[in-house]
Amino acid sequence: MKKGIFAIGLALVMSLMCGGVATANPTIEKTAPTNVGIEPKQVMLMYDSLMNSDLTEIHHVVVMVDGKIVSELHPKPFRAEHRHTLYSVSKTFTAVAVGLLVDDGLLSVEDTFGKFFPEYMNDEIDPRLREIKVKDILTMRSGFKTQGGMRNSQEHWIKYYLSRPLFANPGTRYSYDSIETYLLSAIVQKITGKTVLDLLNERVFGPMGITDAEWELCPDGIVVGGWGIYISSHSQALFGQLLLQQGEWNGKQLISKEWVKEMMTVRVVRDANDYGYQVWLCEYPGAWRADGAFGQYIIMVPQKNMVVVLNQCSRSKGWPERGNIWNTVVKNALNCTIEAKPAELKALADYEESAQLPVLSGDSTNVIAKRYNGKTFALDKNKLGWKSVKFGFADGKTVLTVVDAEGKESNIELGYKKWITSALAGFPHYSISAKGRFSGLTGPFYTGSCYAWNAGNFEAKIHYVNWITSLKLTFNFDGKNMTVYGEENFTAKPFVMTGKMK
Repeated sequence: MKKGIFAIGLALVMSLMCGGVATANPTIEKTAPTNVGIEPKQVMLMYDSLMNSDLTEIHHVVVMVDGKIVSELHPKPFRAEHRHTLYSVSKTFTAVAVGLLVDDGLLSVEDTFGKFFPEYMNDEIDPRLREIKVKDILTMRSGFKTQGGMRNSQEHWIKYYLSRPLFANPGTRYSYDSIETYLLSAIVQKITGKTVLDLLNERVFGPMGITDAEWELCPDGIVVGGWGIYISSHSQALFGQLLLQQGEWNGKQLISKEWVKEMMTVRVVRDANDYGYQVWLCEYPGAWRADGAFGQYIIMVPQKNMVVVLNQCSRSKGWPERGNIWNTVVKNALNCTIEAKPAELKALADYEESAQLPVLSGDSTNVIAKRYNGKTFALDKNKLGWKSVKFGFADGKTVLTVVDAEGKESNIELGYKKWITSALAGFPHYSISAKGRFSGLTGPFYTGSCYAWNAGNFEAKIHYVNWITSLKLTFNFDGKNMTVYGEENFTAKPFVMTGKMK
């Protein structure tokens, strides 16, 4: 009876969330949190602390113990089946691919980079390049200085990256750089003829039932490695569990125990943010994490056999959210069965079901709506790359028709005091401007949007729900002129767009 209430609640949540707009999740068994020593009130306290923060938008939370989901939160308009871009969490996946080749004897961490790319080892390079070892790249100690803008301007990343002088001898100085991980991806592809994703699909994801992973490619067709994996929260949780199980899955050793241990051995000491092979030691005893920009986390706690996945868009760099997770759920988990109170389990199930991000407040219409219904505004050059917007305020529907930089037209329907999902013809807004961005990703991408009128201004909130980005846009009309005041969820810096009625 006690477990039944919880199971019914979870089933209801999943049925309500299913909309057929994304790749299916792998199947993961569920259990009540009380079966693993977690009080439902602690889970709700965690959710409250995350959802009520002014510095973040919560997209997905999954708490898994002993390989079973004990609770998950996907606030509307996000859904459990939606994939998410993970930024530097990708690095940990790349490190696993490297480990597969080490296990196979095809690669050693003592190998030099030049062994695999002799074509770049000429008299024009810094001679110290010949000394860079795979282990130096794994620990961000190649000797290269971080150069984030390179990927935005260059077509051939390896050639350009290696053309620069080193700022330190290999193996001596730490400097975090996503292109370092890209070099690891390039090594894997050079050795195997397969991308990192192809290798992981064959050796790791396939046996685990993970089928939803995609990964961005550079202009040369190499998986970018240091960012760009695109995968659901359930698949992230399974990956974390695989590492907790030291690479073993259903009786088969997918990754050697030795390599997992190597990954999770501190190599670089950095004030409570110690670094292994592309994975971070948490501030808390014995816990490790895969860590990505704007607060993407796969947190692994061996002492509790617990994995916590958090996908969000945070302007706090994610540290407060990580602390909330630890102080509410992780440290209070007892690893044993505790009393299950039906009312508390139902309260948690209701919380999961009803959770949603705030919708806009204001009026459903305005006297000027009729004036601008069906009107199109050509936009001046702007950071979103939009060429034009058209407004539809008739037939009980509110629609924003956007033509993007590639000329693709998307009809974004917006709900009043509710979220409405629409399919995009093109790609979502992105915080990264790397050449080749979105290459390797198939989509389709979706928006979850709402609107309100305030003081004669039309306001729209647009979440790119199977991505990360959201926009808050305020349209101010002045005759045939329009000014758009915009905010992005990943930065506090607002922007302005202008346009004129066609």
